[in-house]
Amino acid sequence: MKRRFLILFAIGAALLLFAGCGVAEVPEATDTPEPTGTPFAVEIAQVTLPPTATPAPTDTPEPTPSPTPTPKPLEGKIIGIDPGHQRKGNHDTEPQSPDSPIMKAKCSSGTRALGGAHEYEVNLEVALRLRALLEELGATVIMTRESHAVDISNIERALIFNAAGTDYALRLHCNGVDNTSRAGAFMLVPQTNPFLEDCQRAARLLIDAFCAKTGANNLGIVARDDQTGFNWCERMIINIEMGHMTNPEEGKLLSDLAYWDLMAVGLCEGILAYFEGAGL
Repeated sequence: MKRRFLILFAIGAALLLFAGCGVAEVPEATDTPEPTGTPFAVEIAQVTLPPTATPAPTDTPEPTPSPTPTPKPLEGKIIGIDPGHQRKGNHDTEPQSPDSPIMKAKCSSGTRALGGAHEYEVNLEVALRLRALLEELGATVIMTRESHAVDISNIERALIFNAAGTDYALRLHCNGVDNTSRAGAFMLVPQTNPFLEDCQRAARLLIDAFCAKTGANNLGIVARDDQTGFNWCERMIINIEMGHMTNPEEGKLLSDLAYWDLMAVGLCEGILAYFEGAGL
C-alpha cells in the first residue's frame, strides 16, 4: 500500500512540474543590419597625376675644331752653317776645286783680335746663336762643327751641305789684314755655282741686314773663284766676313759677347729676308 502511494505521489509531482515550466519564448530574430564597410578602413582618394614630361632632346654640340697652327716662316727649310776654321789648323793640302791642279791647305786656325778672341771662337759662338734663332723660326740647321777640337777640311764642309741638300749655306768668318785701319763687314760669293743668282741676292740681303743691325761698315760683295768651300759646294752658298779682327776697335767688338748676340740677330734677319722675298 505504501509503495503504491509513493508511485502515485511521484507521478503527480512530475505532472505539476511540467505544467508550471512550459517552453521558454524565443525572441523574434531581428534583421541583421547591412555591413557599413570594413571596420577602420581608410578611403583612399583617387588622385590623377600629371603625365611625366619627356625631356626635349638636346642637340649634341659640334666639337670645336682645334686651330690650325700657323706655320713658322722657315719651316721645312734646311740651312747650313759653317763656322770657319778650327782650333788646330790642318796644313795638309786638298784640291781647290774638283778639276783644279791647285792645292790648298785643308783648314787653317784663322786670325785673332789683338789681346782678344780667336777667329775660330767668334765664328762658332755666332753660329750657335744663329742656329738657335733659325730653329725658333722652324728651320732645320746643319752645322759643320759644334766644337773647336775638330779636324774638318773645307772640302768636307762643302760635302756636308751637298749631302744635306741645304736650301741656304752660310760660311762665317772674320777678316785679318795688315792695314789695321780697315774695318767693316763684307760678303764673298762664288763666281760659278748652280744657284749663282740666289747666291748674289742672298749676299746682298744678308750684308744689308747685318750692317743695319750691328752698325758695321758695309764693304759690299766680292766674287771669288779660289775658295775651296765654294768650289766643292753644289748648293747655294755665301760667305760673310763679319769684321776685321786686326782693327783695334772692331777687334774688341768682335770679342764681345753682347756683340755676338747682335751679329746673330742681324744674320738671322738677312736669312729671313731671303726666304720671304722668294715667297718660300
